[in-house]
Amino acid sequence: MDWSRVQGPVRRELAQVDRQLAMLFRSDIGIINQVAGHFLATRGKKFRPTLLLLVARLGGKADRDVVAAACVVEIIHAAALIHDDSVDKSLLRRGLPTVNHLWNDEVAIIIGDFLYSKAFTKMVDEDLHPAMEILARVSHQMTIGEALEFEFEDDVAVTEEQYFDVIRAKTASLIAGACQIGASVNGKAKDKARVRRFRDFGDHVGMAFQITDDLFDYVGDPLSTGKGVGGDLESGKITLPLIHALTQNGKDGKRVAALIEKKRLTPEEWRELVAVLERNGSIEYATKRARDYAKKARRALAPEPTSAIKDALDASVDYAISRLS
Repeated sequence: MDWSRVQGPVRRELAQVDRQLAMLFRSDIGIINQVAGHFLATRGKKFRPTLLLLVARLGGKADRDVVAAACVVEIIHAAALIHDDSVDKSLLRRGLPTVNHLWNDEVAIIIGDFLYSKAFTKMVDEDLHPAMEILARVSHQMTIGEALEFEFEDDVAVTEEQYFDVIRAKTASLIAGACQIGASVNGKAKDKARVRRFRDFGDHVGMAFQITDDLFDYVGDPLSTGKGVGGDLESGKITLPLIHALTQNGKDGKRVAALIEKKRLTPEEWRELVAVLERNGSIEYATKRARDYAKKARRALAPEPTSAIKDALDASVDYAISRLS
């Protein structure tokens, strides 16, 4: 999709976020500067800060504090990705080498911790107490999500509800928090129903986004997604397509369980697994659940008056699931 549909209305504010990020990464410590250069060169689309800025713009201007909060959200997201790559022993992130692969796990852990501490230091320095309250809870939820993911690793008995608990905590919580912060500025904090509505909007977008991301393991093109096929399976992540297939009666469910246990599949076994998922409607089922969350996000957005900013937020919902089309 045309990404400018999402970011166009806040392009100027996002440029300010970029400048702040570059300044925050400056350090007298050589390894931090080296990793910073790599990180700044490999960052993604800044989806979370974009949502924060757009929601804020619905209520007025995105002032200095809003831009600073958007910068903090991106730093926390980066820290989580670096830690996640280290835990998963990932080699690629967005098609480029991960920090743990270019350096080692020790450096990845240190840099992730540096970023988390930098994020909260900036909130203190900028007196961003409402954002700090939200993001402190979000950071805790993200850690719980990581712990749950580890607990359910390789567990073929994991339920759909448990899977949703993982992705809501690990992924959707930060997107929901970003939207909640955006809805809390420009004198809108007292409208608690509206703040909750945008927190829900972010939660639904985040759930749709992560289900879609998990589908990439089976239907994605690594060149366009930056994510290697089969990586989730190798790291023991039992995602929604697998959960659906495991509940099917007969030999297909048992065969999926056997392939999950093996983890590293031959090309023939991989094609067999994808064929089983397709035959049982598991990929279609996961796709439908992602689109159901996208519909919920649009319902949460519906009360807002028509505007270019609302159109951009609607396009952000398209982005969360567009790669399924």
